[in-house]
Amino acid sequence: MSQSQATIISSSSPLKRIMHAVRAIERGDYDSSLLRDFLKESGELGQLAQLLDTVANTIHQRNTQLMLLSKVIPIGVSLSAEKDFNRLLESLVVEAQSFTNADAGSLYLVEEDKLRFVILRNTSLDMTMGGTSGTPISFYPVRLHNEDGSENRANVVSYAALTHQRINIADAYEAEGFDFSGTKAFDEKTKYRSKSFLTIPLTNKEGLVIGVLQLINAKDPKTGEIVPFKDDDVLEALVLLATAALDGYIREAALRREIAQLKIEIDKSRRDKQVEEITDTNFFRDLKSRAEEMRTKTKK
Repeated sequence: MSQSQATIISSSSPLKRIMHAVRAIERGDYDSSLLRDFLKESGELGQLAQLLDTVANTIHQRNTQLMLLSKVIPIGVSLSAEKDFNRLLESLVVEAQSFTNADAGSLYLVEEDKLRFVILRNTSLDMTMGGTSGTPISFYPVRLHNEDGSENRANVVSYAALTHQRINIADAYEAEGFDFSGTKAFDEKTKYRSKSFLTIPLTNKEGLVIGVLQLINAKDPKTGEIVPFKDDDVLEALVLLATAALDGYIREAALRREIAQLKIEIDKSRRDKQVEEITDTNFFRDLKSRAEEMRTKTKK
C-alpha cells in the first residue's frame, strides 16, 4: 500500500475503512495496519475490527498451510530426489521465481573465498545461462574478501553471505550502502531495468552459507508492475527445503569423491604390497643377480 493510499484511507470514515479492510481480505492482500486505529478500541467498532483481523490472519494461515501441502512440500521432495546437479540448481531458481513472480533469478555457490555464478535466468530478456542451458556463465565470481583481507560488504550477494542476512531492496537505483554499478552496466547494455531485489543466503544445518539465491523484479500478477518482494512463510519453507536438497547433494558428491580417493589409495597400497612380495622372493633375487651378471659380461 502506497503512502498516498494510506493517507486517503486514514482520513476516510470508520465504515469505509472497515469495508476497505474487508475487500483487502477478499483480494488476499490484507494487512493489520489497515485497522490499526480500531484494534485497541473496546467498543463495537473495536470488536468488529478485532474479529476481521482474526479472520484475515486465520485465512492467511490456512492458505499458507494449503500452499505448503499442495506445492512447496512436493517441490522439496522432487528437489531432494533430483540426481542431476545442473538440473537441481536450475529447478531451485525456477521454483523460487515462480513463487515470487520474479522476472529474473540467479544462484551463486560458495567456493573457497568466492561466490561462483552457476545459474542466471531472465524472462523478459529470454536469457538463460548455466544449468541445463549449455550456455556458460560469462560473469566473474564475487569475492567475499577484498585484497587487504577486509570483508566485501559492497556487493549485496557477498554481504548476504558474510552476514547471513536476507536483503530486500525495493529499488536498487535508490538503495544506499551497496555498489550496484555492475547491475547498472548490465541494464545499460541490455536496455533492462533492474529494480526490486531479494537476496537470500542459503544456510545449511551447520550454519554455514553454501550459496546465495537472488531474485530480481517481482511483478504484480494483475498489473505486471514491478513491486517489492514479499518475504513470507511459503517462500521461507521453499528456501529451507531447497537448501536441504542442495546441501544433501553437495555432501553426497563430497562423499563419493572421498570414496573414490580412498579406493585409489587402497589400490596403490595393494599394488605396492604385491610388488614388494614379488621382489622379495628367491626367484626374483636370482633373476636380478643373473641380469647383473649379463650386464657385466656385456660391458667387458
